[in-house]
Formats: sequence, C-alpha cells, structure tokens
Amino acid sequence: MYSVGVDIGSTYTKYCIMNDGKIEKLFCEKTPIRQKEYFESKARELISEYPNASIVSCGYGRGNISSVKRINELTALARGVGYVCPECELVLDIGGQDTKIIRQKNGQLKEFFVNDKCAAGSGIFLSNVLNMLGEDFDSVDLTDAKEPEIHLSSVCAVFAQSEIVEIISKISPGGGTIIESVIWQIFKKAVPLLDKVEGDELLLSGGLSEIRGIESFASLALGKKVATVPDGRFFSAIGAATFSLQTKGINGD
Repeated sequence: MYSVGVDIGSTYTKYCIMNDGKIEKLFCEKTPIRQKEYFESKARELISEYPNASIVSCGYGRGNISSVKRINELTALARGVGYVCPECELVLDIGGQDTKIIRQKNGQLKEFFVNDKCAAGSGIFLSNVLNMLGEDFDSVDLTDAKEPEIHLSSVCAVFAQSEIVEIISKISPGGGTIIESVIWQIFKKAVPLLDKVEGDELLLSGGLSEIRGIESFASLALGKKVATVPDGRFFSAIGAATFSLQTKGINGD
C-alpha cells in the first residue's frame, strides 16, 4: 500500500513515498508560484504512478493539493523525527520563512516554540545571499569553519544584505566567508528559542542540516551539541506519509 506525504514549504516542496510503511523515495522541487493549478496536476501524477496511494499534506501550502488529510507542519515534523530518529527529542527546524523548536516523544508533539517571521533568522536569507553572490547551495562547506571574524550587525535581512556589500571588502584571508557570517547570524537568531527549552543536545532539521560540516559550526554558534541525520529536510514529509497509512476519507485539518 502506497502512502504519500507532501510538505509544501515556502521555498521547496518535499515528497515522501512510502510502501507498506517503509520509505521508498524522497525528493523535492521548487515550490511553484501558481500552486493550485500545479498541485492539481501533481496529485494526478502521483496517484497514477503509485496506484491507490493516499496523500497527506502539510506545510504552509497544504491546502493547495488534493489530499485525504491536511495536518499542521509541527505535528508532521514530530511524527517524522519519531519515525527516523526516535531518540532525538529536541529538534531545531530552520525553514524558509521561520525557525521552530519542538520536543517530540514517540512521534508526538510535546512542546514547541516558533520565532517571529524574520528573514534574517530563516533559510530564505541564505538563499538570497547565495543568489546575490552567484553561489550554489551545494557548494557550501563548513568543514573546519570557525566563528566568523565579522558578524552582521543588522537584525533585518533587508539591511543585512546591504551591509554584506561593505563586508566583502573587510573579510581577511582566514577570517571566514560571507556565507559563514550569514549562517552564523541565522543560528544566533535561534538562540532565544532554545533558551525556552531544556536540553543540551538537539537535532537539526531543514535544508541547512544537509550542509557539509554544519554540526560543529551550529554547535559552536548555539552552545549546544547539534546532530544531523541524512535527509533531514524531509522529516515533515515523512511524518505526513505515516499519517496517510492510517487515513482515508475527505480532506480535513
């Protein structure tokens, strides 16, 4: 029996295909602008490729795809982490628009905090700066990276991007890169959230979790031991797919 979890995020849409409760395929794509039209076609494509599959959606665009159930992203995230890494209770998720900290136990959401929507503390900040510098996400490597010599002083991503132009001329050899400064800023914006929860170890979720060397760099910035697992950006899609295993019927939240 096929089940499909779809996490429609602000920047990327993540998919998890399960077959009899086991992950068969994970993939992602850029979230389109004309969502309803696109996902109407995508749902038909998925059902055609995976006959009798049930689709469960989550994420900010969860209402734009035909699904048997729509669930909150935080609920899906807890469920996905519980499936992949059940021993990891505290999770920091850096999304395209916001940052979230959750505590899960046995796949159940026990506690959560979400920051105010701020580009300087989310993945879109890194994406914009990469575009600005003509760099590619897959080229980012934080292996052996240390605390940047130059920190961004602006708390707003709009002003920070202007500040970056000036910083380019200041970073000395061995002093780190603009990208390191941006990622450091993103993690520092998450510190107030972490101050609200107990625990010295956490699991990193979201696209940033797949950057090489991110564990030690994040641990340094956050002052906590940070772990990652492969495919960390797919937790919510995986969680949604596990819901579809037990769900049939009409759409609902």
